[in-house]
Amino acid sequence: MKELEGKKLLIIGASNYDVDVVKIAQSIGCYVIVTDVRTGKDCPAKPIADEAWDISWMDYDTLEKKCRESGVNGIMAGVSEFRIEAMIEMCERLGLPCYINREQLEITRDKNKFKNLCKQYCVPIVNEYDPNDANILFPVIIKPTDRGGSIGINVAYNADEYKEYLAYAYEMSPSKSVVVEDFIGDGVKFDCTYYINGKQTILIETCDTTMLGSQKGFETKQKAWTFPSRFEKEYIDSVDGNIKAMLSDMGMECGVANISFFYRNGKFYVFETGFRLGGGHSFDYHRASDGIDYLTMMIKYGMGVPFEVKPDFILDRGYSITYSPYFQAEKGSVVERILGEEEVLKLRETITYLPIIYDDFVVEDDKPQKITMISLYSEDLDTLIKDVDFINKTIKVKTNKGICPIYGELTEKDILTALKP
Repeated sequence: MKELEGKKLLIIGASNYDVDVVKIAQSIGCYVIVTDVRTGKDCPAKPIADEAWDISWMDYDTLEKKCRESGVNGIMAGVSEFRIEAMIEMCERLGLPCYINREQLEITRDKNKFKNLCKQYCVPIVNEYDPNDANILFPVIIKPTDRGGSIGINVAYNADEYKEYLAYAYEMSPSKSVVVEDFIGDGVKFDCTYYINGKQTILIETCDTTMLGSQKGFETKQKAWTFPSRFEKEYIDSVDGNIKAMLSDMGMECGVANISFFYRNGKFYVFETGFRLGGGHSFDYHRASDGIDYLTMMIKYGMGVPFEVKPDFILDRGYSITYSPYFQAEKGSVVERILGEEEVLKLRETITYLPIIYDDFVVEDDKPQKITMISLYSEDLDTLIKDVDFINKTIKVKTNKGICPIYGELTEKDILTALKP
């Protein structure tokens, strides 16, 4: 793309979640720089970028100086709200376009502000308690108001657990604020994503979550996301219009909004949002299915390059499964190798392969650990079922104490339950 040829894009962060963003930006002509104070295996995006800086994204003065010296044309941030904050700061300092402002970011970071906004637009929310309420009905889910990525989240089934998990959530919250909600254990987690371009707000995806297990301690561990959601039509008929009105009135210039609900007994209950790239790399799904390539458009916007938006929501867009297999090993075990990676990468349907653990990873407890994240896409559901079965048989973790198979495999029944209404 000639309009991006030679333009310099700074990506804030260089983690495994940033690798695909670097590759896609390079594929459309950008000269890509990544910045992260960490080094080595913590920053696999550094070796593949055109240039890498060992500068913290919170060291604003040093970063500003380096950006000016290097002639940076645009800035992108990935899956973390803290990186988004750094992107806003640097764009303000450098006078560069930024798809989100501080007020909009605060709505995504403060779950209470987001819920209050949802109430204004008649979007149903999960029942919530004051943390000091003496009449809480268990089970409840406790989480920091201002953290994402399942950090600090636990489910309490009694008063003793509640006291312990509440203290932990406060500890994990930068603002020392928490949210306590009814835990909807008999519902399905439903996610949707909107692309926003000025006043144009388009629903571009829906998906359901398959949990690792329903037993105590596993309630918040997610092992798969299936696209599209089997509840998509119900959502469009009942909630979509309210969400579109809310997002349009927020005035975001160009970006994505990821919104999470619980679905139970024919109703949707919203509980959080994020105006950032999702950790599930759904942009790979959109590119594979000829959907709206929101990542490319966000990069162009950040570079100040004009672009056109294809506004159609494609109903017949095939199937996608994002699978995060887990393993369980003895505490203190050291990972020597992930077996089967090369074979899974050769599958025609593999559109994302994101390693989560690496060689020399030390297992710190006996709880299940996520191995990798694999996204598959096909117009044929049977093909994806066969691919998942192949992954279950192929991916293993070799440690210094033995070979560990996948824990809690994604089954054909799981897939058919999620993708067949």
